[in-house]
Amino acid sequence: MTKHSDSTAHHGQENSALKRRNTATSVRKNRTGGFPFAIAAPSFVIPANAADNSRFLADHFDEVGILFFETEACLRYTDEDLPAELAHLPISWHVHLPLDLPWERGLDIVWDKLLCLMEKVAFLKPHSFVLHPPGQAGLLKSLATRLRQTGIDPACLLLENVEETDLAACWEEAREAGYSTCLDLGHILAYDQHHVLELDELWETVKMLHIYAPVPGSGKHTGLGHLDATGQGLLRDMLAAFKGETVVLEVFNEKEIFQSLQLIQEWMTQWSEEA
Repeated sequence: MTKHSDSTAHHGQENSALKRRNTATSVRKNRTGGFPFAIAAPSFVIPANAADNSRFLADHFDEVGILFFETEACLRYTDEDLPAELAHLPISWHVHLPLDLPWERGLDIVWDKLLCLMEKVAFLKPHSFVLHPPGQAGLLKSLATRLRQTGIDPACLLLENVEETDLAACWEEAREAGYSTCLDLGHILAYDQHHVLELDELWETVKMLHIYAPVPGSGKHTGLGHLDATGQGLLRDMLAAFKGETVVLEVFNEKEIFQSLQLIQEWMTQWSEEA
């Protein structure tokens, strides 16, 4: 997510990414391609910008999620961060919208920032956008109206269960407005949000899963190898119910994301044999 200002540093990061690409070849060979969904990685796994991460990850994953975590910093992204050539990578894309959208300043300001960010990635043709829902009632419905007026189906926006809202409080509004859902395994475990799984028609709306092992009390994401038996059981149940398109290994560490990729393969094979 860091923008490089020095061409020498940028060249060094490119070399680093190429070197890493070679070291992970064995992991790619171990993939069977038998997943019933796309396996995605976030655009922050190696210490490089979004472009270098995407080039690296495209050799090993079906999809990359562009992380727009910080509104103002990501609005300043340039062609160095998101070059046109990324559109030629043989992968699909989605976008995680900022965590710090200024909802308290009103919908007009948030809307302008969202449109600018969406325009930055329009050339990648992302299939969906993950959004942390606002805490204020009514904003989701108003945002959906703006989206439709602009020709965007609100179903392309996936509301995620987060610490601030587990989706239960805004579920009726979200369903009426036509949004989809991104269900986060780590947040369910870390914040005891198991009741989210009982929401009416939940699995009809879930288009994406975020999977990783949470570190209680820190918000840190670690690899699937850190999931205990309870976490593994919940992951198995969620995957069994999932009818969507993308499962994101939301791990921001190169070693752990590749270990997680191998684990999810092994577990799904095991669970299939046990079924």
